[in-house]
Amino acid sequence: MNTLIYLLIFLFSSLAQAQFDANKDIIISEKQTDDIYLAGEKIRINAKIDGDAVLAGSNIVIKDTICQDLLVTGGIININGYINDDIRAAGGELILNTNVGDDVIIFGGKVEITKEAVIKGNLIVFSGDIEMNGTINGAMKAYGGNLKINGIVQQNAELYSGELEFNGEIRGTTKIVAEQITIGNNAKFFSNVEYWSQSGEIDFKDSLVNSSSNFNENLAKKHKEFPYQFLGVAALSLWIFYLLSAFLIILILNALLRKFWLKVSKKIDKNLLKGLGYGLIYLFGLPIIIAISFFIIIGIPIGLLLGFIYLFSVLIGHLIASLLITYYIKNKKERSWDFWTLSFITLGIAALLRLVIFIPFLGILISIVVVTITYGIIGITLIEKKKPNTII
Repeated sequence: MNTLIYLLIFLFSSLAQAQFDANKDIIISEKQTDDIYLAGEKIRINAKIDGDAVLAGSNIVIKDTICQDLLVTGGIININGYINDDIRAAGGELILNTNVGDDVIIFGGKVEITKEAVIKGNLIVFSGDIEMNGTINGAMKAYGGNLKINGIVQQNAELYSGELEFNGEIRGTTKIVAEQITIGNNAKFFSNVEYWSQSGEIDFKDSLVNSSSNFNENLAKKHKEFPYQFLGVAALSLWIFYLLSAFLIILILNALLRKFWLKVSKKIDKNLLKGLGYGLIYLFGLPIIIAISFFIIIGIPIGLLLGFIYLFSVLIGHLIASLLITYYIKNKKERSWDFWTLSFITLGIAALLRLVIFIPFLGILISIVVVTITYGIIGITLIEKKKPNTII
């Protein structure tokens, strides 16, 4: 919970002077003096960032210095540039090959901490496969399916895994819970080790330096709890990814179409039922038109374009609905909210709508109705805009 709170605070802080961008491919080749917020398929950071960096993408490579925090989520993440403060990362595959000035928290499918990496604070990692070859000046806590440690941990360590291969050094106390534990010839424990293994007591060879090992059956309970803890962490990482991605989309929609959302929101009171009808035509009628277009040769390109637009609109429907609700409240309550306040409130409403979906049946129904009315009222606004003014 503390991690989630920290991430949310970090996400919403210092945005007033931030720079944000959303493109397919983004390359930062000039020094950035403010915080940056980027979303794209490929992101390359080739220049120094003086502030925080918040990144979401499919393939992300960081080659230069980030002077403050890094919050990143993506498919493949390579961190090669120096990070002066904390790292919070969620990704399919992550490689950390640099020095980090403070703590690191990682959620990933596969995580590698290279031999060159030095983390001056603590490392907390949740992953299917973890390989730690670097140096941790603080403590380490790892949850993984397969865990390999060849590096150095200067303080305490807690290791939870299916299989553990240990051939590194831990200078603080150690707690190990694993189905299978393998101790290498170069392994060193400089303080006491408490452990549990499914195969029972193990031979620590010559790895215990002025220390002792203690097989603790009570730790078996931790092993049974581990799958549920891991599922919880996976859900948390997905939720963080959603919040970050949603916020970037909201920023873009709000920046580009502020006057339009204001205009549409003013039509909500008088057009709720009418909007529901128009929205039903859009959500259920457009797929029929798309399907028909594929039977006409000349209509295939149009069908593909309409299909893409329709799919994208459905995916971000709750975000657009949240924007309209925010502007509606602003009008009704006569609030003088600025751009950033509107964006923050919209994200909160979007998160609430997303959580509502988890209510059996009723939640899905509410979500569909809200999105349907949203697109219906947008349709009404666009139609009325095209009507010629009557001259008397």
